[in-house]
Amino acid sequence: MRNIIGPIGLPEVLILLVIVLLVFGPRRLPEMAKGLGQSVREFRKGLRDMRRDIEEEESVQAVSTAAQPPAQGKPAEAANGDNA
Repeated sequence: MRNIIGPIGLPEVLILLVIVLLVFGPRRLPEMAKGLGQSVREFRKGLRDMRRDIEEEESVQAVSTAAQPPAQGKPAEAANGDNA
């Protein structure tokens, strides 16, 4: 039994390409491919920028938590009441 939802194979890709060729014609295919390539490029650039922003925020938070002074309070020995 064949998985209908799974990844598409070579026959499906060829059928899709033939349908696209018939619908849009050979003159518009290069324009469409160029537009698709630019869209993918912009998408990857956006992901890269977003990942860089997240990493910068994490590094700033790590530095700010490391730079905070320790909590002011009584030392553990004085709190126990052990005065030796």
